[in-house]
Amino acid sequence: MKRSIVLRLTIFLSFSLFSQNSTSLKPDYLSYGLLDGQTIVKFNLLGAAVRNYSFYAERILSKRVSVLLSYNVMPKGGVPYIGQFTDDESAKSIRLGTFSFTPEVRFYLASGYGGGFYIAPYYRYERFTLYQLSTTFTDDNDVERTIDVDGSLNTHSGGILLGCQWLVGSKKNIVLDWSILGVHGGKSSGDFTGITDETISPEDQQTLKQDIEDGLEDIPMIKSEVSVDEHSANIRIDGPWAFIRTSFSIGYRF
Repeated sequence: MKRSIVLRLTIFLSFSLFSQNSTSLKPDYLSYGLLDGQTIVKFNLLGAAVRNYSFYAERILSKRVSVLLSYNVMPKGGVPYIGQFTDDESAKSIRLGTFSFTPEVRFYLASGYGGGFYIAPYYRYERFTLYQLSTTFTDDNDVERTIDVDGSLNTHSGGILLGCQWLVGSKKNIVLDWSILGVHGGKSSGDFTGITDETISPEDQQTLKQDIEDGLEDIPMIKSEVSVDEHSANIRIDGPWAFIRTSFSIGYRF
């Protein structure tokens, strides 16, 4: 009987100590927060420099794992730094706007609980809206005319991201997140249309169609379909997509 009591007492004490040790593994700073200290909101400083605004919400699930959702928007405007890559005035007139959202899962490899190096698989949907893509034709009076082609490109991608996050301040509520490099790839599809009040002759329709198709040949691995009638030009494209991402964000844990 005594041995049974001692055995039960030993099991009880061992369980109590294990519970205390497990609880103690959770850092004290997580208790400093407006809520439970496991939610982080962030803003990308690098993107803001090129009119690209990104907002993030991260939820810490355990020591090694968190989930994150980001929202990105670039208001309609010129293509950033386009003048450094081309002297073509028509390219400088192009207007671009973007929207994307990105869910990801982060696996922290070092400190944990939202801090340290991490690796993150993610999915990204992104929509690029392009305005004033100029193409030209000659009307019946031998006058060169311009059609501004507008449209959008939609992409679906999967990727992997490497980065490091720091929790700083006396209560570790200030968050610095450096997404060092992310690479993603998938597929894209686009539809672009230009309309003119001028009448495009049958001969010019063929010439314009050929000019557009020749320009699209410079883009590798895409399928395209071009149609031109007397008042419009339409371009549909479909193909693979790949891009990179990086960011440096500041945030708050609450």
